[in-house]
Amino acid sequence: MTDTESHLDPSLLERVRQRAGKLIARCPACAENQQDRRAEHLVIFPSGKFACAAHPGDGEHRRRIFALAGVMAERRRDDGERRRWREQRAREQAREQKRAELRSSARSTLRELLAAHPWPRVEVWEDSPQRPDGPRVVSDPRHFLATLYPPKARLWTGEVHHSGPAHAAHWRTRAEWQAAVDAGIGPMVSPALWRPGTVSRTIDAVLHAPYTVLDFDGFGGVKPAGALEMAAHLADSLAMIRWLRDQSRWELAAILHTGGKSLHAWFHTPAAAAVESLRMAAAELRIDAGLIGRPEHPCRLPGQRHAGSGDLSRVWWLDLPAR
Repeated sequence: MTDTESHLDPSLLERVRQRAGKLIARCPACAENQQDRRAEHLVIFPSGKFACAAHPGDGEHRRRIFALAGVMAERRRDDGERRRWREQRAREQAREQKRAELRSSARSTLRELLAAHPWPRVEVWEDSPQRPDGPRVVSDPRHFLATLYPPKARLWTGEVHHSGPAHAAHWRTRAEWQAAVDAGIGPMVSPALWRPGTVSRTIDAVLHAPYTVLDFDGFGGVKPAGALEMAAHLADSLAMIRWLRDQSRWELAAILHTGGKSLHAWFHTPAAAAVESLRMAAAELRIDAGLIGRPEHPCRLPGQRHAGSGDLSRVWWLDLPAR
């Protein structure tokens, strides 16, 4: 890290605390870009010198820190800058408060919610607009993509590492994937639609996110062990999916069992506020937050063998194709 002679005003910093004789806080320059949420980048030494662990040696970053939180006597007064910084801090604190409230509410009502929305597997099968009673619906990846996407939609499928210029062939239209006779489809797909010419699976290359995929991979971060825990886990997952569909009005598109211990629920992406609220409460609702709001992230296609269990991924519920 590189430090400087200038001093910071702790009253302008977030989450300041002592650690090993130094002050640790959220870096205000990182916070401008919604970073350093754990408030551990900024270090202030006993001499008053400071540094950002995420940007060592970056003079411009260091000057930005000082502009936002430097001692007033050492910098030119900028009431507008200070007001904007305080407004940003207020927004961050409001978000944190909302997150805490959502988590508390979800934690206290989870059992009641699950008990009120049971969805037994046989009912899921009966309710599915396309009956999962044959290989075309259950395990055909091309049929799955044809149900969810229009012919001209540009999609990525492949292994997780298939990203970059050497893997450009993994971006094709849905019609091209459907007509392909090679073995290149799958085992994964991202729910995103991609910009023309994309060769890297990054969020910046996403044209549109028509679906939000929820991963039920072990509630509370604990994977089910044994047949009884697995059955309870799947029952709870289906109840949560039904609650989202029936009570929260999320429009369900597909449910896929990965062949391992998780279900993937594909929903038509709702309003951004609804996605953000779910992400805030995901842990307490026993949903893996890893896929929420990340349309570039790979998800398993049907008919693919799971490396751990050896079982094939299978569709449990599938909407009718869009007209």
